[in-house]
Amino acid sequence: MNMDPKEFRNTMGRFATGVTVVTTDNSGVRRGMTANAFSSLSLDPPLVLVCVDHKASFLNAVQGARKFAINFLSEEQKSASDWFAGKGRDAEDQFADIAFEVGENGAPLLSGSLANLECEIHEGLPGGDHLILVGRVTRTVAEEDAPPPLLFYAGAYRKMDMDGEYGG
Repeated sequence: MNMDPKEFRNTMGRFATGVTVVTTDNSGVRRGMTANAFSSLSLDPPLVLVCVDHKASFLNAVQGARKFAINFLSEEQKSASDWFAGKGRDAEDQFADIAFEVGENGAPLLSGSLANLECEIHEGLPGGDHLILVGRVTRTVAEEDAPPPLLFYAGAYRKMDMDGEYGG
């Protein structure tokens, strides 16, 4: 039985996710991409995974650099998410108008992010039309008084009600 890709995508969109921008610097060429296919994988060793489309220009850059950063976006960073997912995806200089600092591993850390993970490539695994990039976390940075996270659900950005209580 063949699964309709559009139906699969729409169904998977019912899983709410945070939004990240994954960044790398390959010999002075900075690249980034928006990703919500991201997850924690292991505590010992500290591993995360992010899925990268084989056609993404980011893939060659990160494979060359062997290091990258995961930037957890706040709801104030919607424009950065849009940029790295849309028009900015193939821009010559993706970071021309983006505020960032250089992390200890050389990857850009987006200013205003809720948290950043600096990683080195641990392993790459095949995953259909994507590469599952497993990263070993070498450094974490987290903001204490951070704004709410940027969320994605059912094909659109969403806001979290920080005043509400969970009624489970």
